[in-house]
Amino acid sequence: MRLLTKFLFLALILTGLNSCSNNSNKSLLTNNIISQTKPTIMVFPSDALLQRIDCLQQVDNQGSRSYIRDYKKSLLVDPDLKFIIGSIEGSFAKSGYPIENLEQQLKQIDNQNAVDEVDAVSKDSKSILLNTARPDFVLEIDYDSAQDPTTRDPRLLVRYILTGIDTYTNKTIASITQQDISNKDNQSINVLINNNLTKKLDDFQKQLGQRFKDINENGAEITLRVTVDGNTTLQLGDECLGNENYNDHINDWLKTNTVNQSYTPVINTDKELKYTNIRIKARTDDGKKYTAYDFANDLRANLSKSCGISATNKTQGIGDAYITVKGLK
Repeated sequence: MRLLTKFLFLALILTGLNSCSNNSNKSLLTNNIISQTKPTIMVFPSDALLQRIDCLQQVDNQGSRSYIRDYKKSLLVDPDLKFIIGSIEGSFAKSGYPIENLEQQLKQIDNQNAVDEVDAVSKDSKSILLNTARPDFVLEIDYDSAQDPTTRDPRLLVRYILTGIDTYTNKTIASITQQDISNKDNQSINVLINNNLTKKLDDFQKQLGQRFKDINENGAEITLRVTVDGNTTLQLGDECLGNENYNDHINDWLKTNTVNQSYTPVINTDKELKYTNIRIKARTDDGKKYTAYDFANDLRANLSKSCGISATNKTQGIGDAYITVKGLK
């Protein structure tokens, strides 16, 4: 009888421990969900603004045009930029948006890696920043000022554009444009923009919220490109370990690993596969951001395990997955 009592007591303890563990896991998941009610944002100066203050360099990258953006220099040469970014961040922080600060992220990136070359493909600081901070949305600010032609007083007219951009697709999802704000009271450009912006944020934030809801419910939208290295004789039409072609295997993998099997094939040759409108999960099970790089890594690992293929994840943009097949292992 004593033995039975001890056994029952031990069972109750174990049940209680399991219950606590399950509650702890549920609590962690709940906290992750709560922390994702608002998208993470990061404020950048627009390319147009960078160009006007000589912080944007256009380069030829293997026959295609690309840009080198010097964000560190922009914060130094434009005395208003840092304060304007801070004001925008402050307005969104008051509404509960998590913020990734441009200047702080720049400090975490080694200056020598601001422009990185991987297999002769240049990678600018914006790509590095986005892959490091992984914001849901980018807010690009552009502004300038000019003398008010209606008065002889040293009065300025300020105009600005704030654009909300989906980090994955680089598509505009919200914008605010304001022309000719007068600083008749000699207010700074920062104060003028902040005061005007505060009146217009509700609709802007509503549009961000609608897009964020769509991403969480239907997945983030990315592209995928798979190419074959020129130094291998392997072709994507070859058989994967005698079962199916590599391209068919990739198609089957996409059906299993996309949200609602959402993807559109646009190129299907022996040397290249390309897909657009791919919907991938926005977060991992533990609440971390899931990007095109992670998606490409999962596909690369599957090709290695299932087909014995050696491949390299060459993804740079947060929404453009890119894999190069090197050959059989």
